[in-house]
Amino acid sequence: MRSEGMNHRMISPRERFTIAHEIAHFVLLEQVGFRPRRRRDYWLGEDLCQEFAASLLIRPAVVEEAASCGSSEELVAAVNRIARRANVSPEPAAKALVAQLEQPVAIGTFVLDPLRSTRRLGFRAWWVENRKWWGAGGGRRLAVYVDHPLAPVLREMIKLRPWRMGSPAVDGTVSTTLRRRGYRWGAFAAILGG
Repeated sequence: MRSEGMNHRMISPRERFTIAHEIAHFVLLEQVGFRPRRRRDYWLGEDLCQEFAASLLIRPAVVEEAASCGSSEELVAAVNRIARRANVSPEPAAKALVAQLEQPVAIGTFVLDPLRSTRRLGFRAWWVENRKWWGAGGGRRLAVYVDHPLAPVLREMIKLRPWRMGSPAVDGTVSTTLRRRGYRWGAFAAILGG
């Protein structure tokens, strides 16, 4: 039975993940009584809610099927496969996969936003790695300046034309894949050296 005037569109993967994340906030508050008092507590709560949402939406079997990556291209394909099968965005899919891999890897997206006056090249939009490498374990919205270890990656990304891919040699990696996603966005995946 269809209700008149209602929009019955499917929710996006991001909306789906956000709903699961907000359910986790409810559970933390109602079942545990978690009320952050300091900034550190707030971010702990956010991390717990992200983990809850990922574990609720991404079945372990989906991750296990994709948990073998011999190249950065295979890493990107595995993340995309998990994201599609679990109907989530690439960030939680990448986190779930990277946590299961033994080989050292790094994957993330960038906002290309050069600002000459500060020598900024852009920002890490999100970043996941399973070995402390360039990003000190991962994170969000951290600026990348010309002296940052990720600067060579952003410089290569800036050189790529929109919607193109590249595989430059990057210090510390065995295999790298860059993809320019439009004018301002780029994605990076790497199998790290031992």
